[in-house]
Amino acid sequence: MFFKKNSISDKSKLKIAIFHFAFIYSGGGEKLVMEEAVGLAKKGHRVDVYSSAYSSKLCFPGVYPVKIKTFLPQISTVLPEHDSFQILLTCVVAPFLAFKFRSYDVILAANQPSPWIAFWVRLFFKVPYVSYLAQPTRYIYPRKVDLEEGLIFSRKRLFSITAKLLEVSTPITSYFDKISIRKSGLVLSNGRYIKQLLDKTYDIKTINVPAGTHPAKQLRDFSKRADGTIKVGKTTIQKPFILITNRHFPQKRFEYALAAMPALLLLNPKIKLVITGSKTFYTDTLKIMIKELSLDDSVQFVGFVNEQELSNLYSNAYIYCYTAPEEDFGMGIIEAMGNGVPVVAWDNSGPKEIIENNKTGLLAHPLEIVDFTKKIELLLTNRKLAENISNLAYSCAVSDFSYKNHINLVEEALKKSITE
Repeated sequence: MFFKKNSISDKSKLKIAIFHFAFIYSGGGEKLVMEEAVGLAKKGHRVDVYSSAYSSKLCFPGVYPVKIKTFLPQISTVLPEHDSFQILLTCVVAPFLAFKFRSYDVILAANQPSPWIAFWVRLFFKVPYVSYLAQPTRYIYPRKVDLEEGLIFSRKRLFSITAKLLEVSTPITSYFDKISIRKSGLVLSNGRYIKQLLDKTYDIKTINVPAGTHPAKQLRDFSKRADGTIKVGKTTIQKPFILITNRHFPQKRFEYALAAMPALLLLNPKIKLVITGSKTFYTDTLKIMIKELSLDDSVQFVGFVNEQELSNLYSNAYIYCYTAPEEDFGMGIIEAMGNGVPVVAWDNSGPKEIIENNKTGLLAHPLEIVDFTKKIELLLTNRKLAENISNLAYSCAVSDFSYKNHINLVEEALKKSITE
């Protein structure tokens, strides 16, 4: 019934398949997989990337030279919630997909259902796989904020028959989830916070391999963040400004930053809040709040930005706000740190394990808007503190959160999984 995988005792250049559940928006998880594919290919490995669903228009269009292949032919986009159904269908037929990957040396399975698909390749063809997890499988182990907001998929809440099927099948999918993760050659976790959560949830020992960033080659003079203007697309932005770069999902809680703005404007009437990212249903909710708080002239939505525009924003932002209350990691945080932007986040979950309070950033008491606002005010009024945090944050990003380090650790894990 089973096929034997040829032994690979010492192979420096590998044929690697990377699995990721979907490339249908420009998020941190998608960026990380793209960077892994590019980084491993630069090291001489052959890398192919596979996914259940893919949209070249929605996922970093024109940014990465990575060809995404899909496990199955794509269902027409005319059908409602076709992406979620496509992922569910891929899970169901996973055993029949295994033959397609029999010739690979190793698989990097990034988040479910990737380990589930890789599990069958290992079972039938003895191809080892390494799981890289950014969180316990979300619909099985939802956070408090997920229970409050509902399951968000792509740009909208998931209410379809797919969601109902996921709900009723949770007992059995929970079992398969644990089996496929535990059968991984190694399990890598995105940061220390998630390592603790994964170890407890799945009763395993994961390896901490935090996501990376490309730190600026050199920090610019911090004083240049305070005055002048920059252009992003057709939008002119007056400095100083506060930056948010998360996806427009209600779990990100941008409203906390909006609630802080009236007090910040009393301190500095010129301060702006700049928000990147493609529009979703949540964007409309934010715009209603902006109008209610009379912040129309103080909040700027700049839409999706390419990597060059994002770098320009990071290089000029005075403060970076990370408002998500239960974030697993926070790639925006390390990107900001890598560009010397002082970060204000909650003293909770992933950010707590990245930021050293009062040194590489400022952490506010969880969900206390007044304290969050005071942390921002402190940076606006204490230039010396802001500059010190900028320098220390940058040094931390260079030493602990570079993509170079990340790729090296992933490559090491892939090679180790083959030899064991």
